[in-house]
Amino acid sequence: MGATARSAEGKEGIPTMYRILILLPLVAALVLPSCGDDSSPSSPTSPSPTQQGFLAIGEGLNVDVAALGPLAIVSPEGGANISSVQPLLTVTNAAFGSPPRTYRFEVAEAAVGFGQLMDSESDVPEGEEGTTSWQVTTPLTPGTEYIWRVTATSSGQTGSTETSAFMVKDAYSLDRPGEVVVYDPLTTGSSVAMEVVGGEFTPQGWKALTNNDYIRYQVPTMSDGYMEFTTTNIGEPNPNPGKRMLVSFWDPTKGIYRENPFRVHIQKMDRATVRINDVRLRWISRGQETNTGITFFDFEKDVVYPWRIEWGSWQGLQSQQVRVFLEGVQIMERNYDKAYHPKTFWIELGNQERAETLEECIWSDIRIGSR
Repeated sequence: MGATARSAEGKEGIPTMYRILILLPLVAALVLPSCGDDSSPSSPTSPSPTQQGFLAIGEGLNVDVAALGPLAIVSPEGGANISSVQPLLTVTNAAFGSPPRTYRFEVAEAAVGFGQLMDSESDVPEGEEGTTSWQVTTPLTPGTEYIWRVTATSSGQTGSTETSAFMVKDAYSLDRPGEVVVYDPLTTGSSVAMEVVGGEFTPQGWKALTNNDYIRYQVPTMSDGYMEFTTTNIGEPNPNPGKRMLVSFWDPTKGIYRENPFRVHIQKMDRATVRINDVRLRWISRGQETNTGITFFDFEKDVVYPWRIEWGSWQGLQSQQVRVFLEGVQIMERNYDKAYHPKTFWIELGNQERAETLEECIWSDIRIGSR
C-alpha cells in the first residue's frame, strides 16, 4: 500500500520524522517509501537528490536551506543617528541552515538606493557569539542618511534579507565618547583614506617610497580624541638626512601648512643632521605653539612600534593636554590653552606639503576616534 493511503489509515506505523516532513513546505518533492501496515517504512540506501537538499536541524527534523533566517538587526538600530563614518554593522546569526554560514552586507545612500552601492562585502564569516558584524570600509558622508541590508548564505543558497537605515551625524557634532571614526589596517592592499599619493602597499602595511608620498584622512571635529598607528622599517639614521614626519594634523581651510594656525606633527629626527631628540612633538592650536621632544633609544628597523596620541581635557586639569605613547609608555606630554578642534580636520601619514614624509617607513593599523 502506498504512503499516502497509509497516512489516511493511522499514524502509529509512520515514524515521527516523516510526520513532520508532511507538514513542511515543498514536501511534495519527497517520495515516501511504500511499506506494509505492520512495519515501519524502510530507509533508502542512498538519499535522493531532493533529500540531499534538506539539512538536518536537530534530531528527526529537516529544514530546507531556503528557510535560512530569520535575521535581526542589532546595530545601528533603525533610524539611529550615529557619529562614525565607518560604522560597525551587526545582526543576529541566521536561525537555520547548515554551517558554515556566510553573510553579504550592502550599504547605499537612502536617496539613491541599493542600485548604486557605497560599500559591500560578501562571504563575511559568521560570528561565534550569536551575532555577525562587518565594518564599513569606505568612509561615509556626514549629514547623510544611509540604508543597509544583510543576507545569509548556506550551502550556496540564500535566505531572507533584513534592511535598516541610519543617519551619519554632521561632521561638526561628534559628541559620543569612545566612537571610532576611522579604522584602516593598510595590510589588504588598499586604504579607506580620502587620498593616497605615492608609496606602495605591502603585506605589512603602506610604505612611503619618497618624502612626497602620503595618505590623507578627513575626520570629524574632535576636541577630545586619539589616534593609534604602528610603524616598522624605521631606524637610525633616516634614509635621507634631516627630520621627517610620522603623522601630521591640520586644517587646510586656514592656509598652507607652514603658516597654518591649526597644525600638529610628530617628527622622527635624525641624529646625523638634527642633533636634538629622537622624536619631537609640535602642537599649534589657534596659532599658539608648544614643542617638546625626547631622546630615548635607537630605532630598530625590524621592530613594529605601536603609537598612540591623545588630546583634549582631563579631569583635574584646567588646560588642554596632548600625550604621546610609544609601546604603551607615555614618552611626551604638553599642555595647551586653546582646544584643538578644526572644523575641517585632516590627518596625514607623513606630510606632502613640506616634503617631510619618512621614506621607507611602513604604517599600519590606523585607528582614529573620540575619547
